[in-house]
Amino acid sequence: MNKYFSRLAGIVVITIVTSLSPAIAQDYPTRLIHLVVPYSPGGSTDFVARLYAKKLSEQTGQPVVVDNRPGASTNIGSDVVARSTPDGYTLLFSDGAYIWNSVFGPMPPFDALTGLTPVGLVANTPFVVAANPKTKFSTMKELIAAAKSAPGKYTISSASLRTFVELMNSRAGMKLLHVPYKGGAAATTDAIAGQVNMVYAALPVLLPFIQSGKLKALGVTSLKRSPALASVPSLSEIGVNYDISIQYVVFAPANTPASIQARLAQATKKVTSDKDFSKKLLVAGSEAVSMPPAELRAKVRGELTMWQHVAKDLPDLVDADLRKPK
Repeated sequence: MNKYFSRLAGIVVITIVTSLSPAIAQDYPTRLIHLVVPYSPGGSTDFVARLYAKKLSEQTGQPVVVDNRPGASTNIGSDVVARSTPDGYTLLFSDGAYIWNSVFGPMPPFDALTGLTPVGLVANTPFVVAANPKTKFSTMKELIAAAKSAPGKYTISSASLRTFVELMNSRAGMKLLHVPYKGGAAATTDAIAGQVNMVYAALPVLLPFIQSGKLKALGVTSLKRSPALASVPSLSEIGVNYDISIQYVVFAPANTPASIQARLAQATKKVTSDKDFSKKLLVAGSEAVSMPPAELRAKVRGELTMWQHVAKDLPDLVDADLRKPK
């Protein structure tokens, strides 16, 4: 008898919650929204997230507060959102690092495909290969030719972006010696000082130094040229099969009601269409972009598949210890 009433009570609770969900979603949002950024304040991701939070607040009529939760290669902040109540009030602003982590490590404590739901694409930011002005090469083609003739001679720094650099090496058929740094500032400073020949970093990090002449841009990593650096060709443009960019995406916890996802997608699209938002991003080296939710979900799945293929092609990049679940 007790089992019967327990089951009946469970059914009643589920029925009530299900019937209330559309009403709750229809009124969404009615209170403050937390936008979790899995990085420390002050970086490129944090900058774009804060611009987005301000504009999202204008669109929804509710405060949007950035909550920085760095650690474990973004897994800490990402997991906070994955474990949160799926009501649209705790969101993740991510560059997709948890997807790379699920392939190369450290493993996130949730499933990379089912733990979070992408609800809005916000911005695209390419990486740039920029060299010390005294280097003998001034274009990506010249660099590739020089690196092929002397494998391992030329050095390239990055803020722990080994996977991207080695993939570029593989796709271009060259061998640059990667020098890892803990942060982008130190990696950039040493390229300017000539301690390393060049640096691989996100465009917003390098743009001021390129504009001042302290570094010379050789190529951007996006499929097409960046509007923020229109005179610099992409690697794809010169025949290298390499299209890597930071895609800033807003994620909600799995099982977030579809109507709330749709509301967030609509609001995000309006943010990316805002001229002031687009202008501020472009000045910093990023580009406001938008994508329908179904296409975005397919894109996220495609990203995971692509990195899984890279891991098979370049198994040395996979850290077996880091991929063990914690």
